[in-house]
Amino acid sequence: MAGSSVAVLLVTDAPSGASFPVARWPAIARVEPLSELGKIDLSPFSAILVDADLSSSSTIDRLKKSLLALERNIPRYFLVTEGRRVEMVQANVLGAHATETRPLTAEGLQRLLTSTLREPLDELPDTAVTVVAQAASKALGSAFEALRADTTLDSAAMAAASNDIVDSVGAGGLGQWLDTVRAHHHGTYQHCLLVTGVLTNFAQKVGMSGADISKLTTAGLLHDIGKATIPVAILEKPGKLTPEEFAEIARHPVEGFDYLTAHANLGPDILAAVRSHHEYLDGSGYPDGLMGSQIGDLTRIVTICDIYGALSERRAYKPAMSPPEALAILEDMCTAGKLETALVRALREAVEAR
Repeated sequence: MAGSSVAVLLVTDAPSGASFPVARWPAIARVEPLSELGKIDLSPFSAILVDADLSSSSTIDRLKKSLLALERNIPRYFLVTEGRRVEMVQANVLGAHATETRPLTAEGLQRLLTSTLREPLDELPDTAVTVVAQAASKALGSAFEALRADTTLDSAAMAAASNDIVDSVGAGGLGQWLDTVRAHHHGTYQHCLLVTGVLTNFAQKVGMSGADISKLTTAGLLHDIGKATIPVAILEKPGKLTPEEFAEIARHPVEGFDYLTAHANLGPDILAAVRSHHEYLDGSGYPDGLMGSQIGDLTRIVTICDIYGALSERRAYKPAMSPPEALAILEDMCTAGKLETALVRALREAVEAR
């Protein structure tokens, strides 16, 4: 099983897949939001585990369309709330092989997966790309904590994470990196890791030097470090931000720039990318309203890959956009004079070559 593809699909309507403790078994467990279920080919999976509101008629309709249309009898399991008979009834109607009471523990998930796959999960090793992503996420966490504490950035840890991501994306490709990050990380860390992967792939595909690849990868990891002091409730808000909330988020480029200027030994182009990755060529960006030649090449690349990464994110309130959809939005922004057309064209070529 260690060398096989993902075997178990975990479907949830919970934010960020929070109901599934899958991090211990990244090679076999894939988490998808309920909203995406109708777009997924279920036939390759060995089992399906569902955590959704079984008292909702729209949820039941969505599950019926997908699960009851299967040509083969894939084992399916449902999480239920203890004492809620309606959930048990609906789970049985949907063909439940078994149910587990919420909240699902790692041990409960292990028990379900072991019975389905018929082998001990503890023997399944993490994939190499997952190990790299987890180490990079840990380095990001330490960096965010350092900003909050106003202490020196661990430059060695960030450099190691950057180098490992370069090697991982180069060996496994962008698609594998994005899939791994989406499956096992969420929120700002997911975003930073996605953007870093996109930047690394871009730099490698256009033939940049090793030094420039390292700069872009480091800039990707650190570009949103200023969000460390912004409340999670604002960062993760599903709806439109109020003017006050936007003003709170809009301070993160300067927060990150000021911290890194004081507490890290980084080149001016990386610092500029951290401060100016929300600037646009037409002067409509922030925090400084820069225009045209005032925005450096590295910053322009980070801006484009930052937007692509954001559009590629999977959140509880929105599915990830496909590459063609995300690239179309970037091209529209070029037409509007906000982004450099040649760089977006290069990103398209890099993404399509993955």
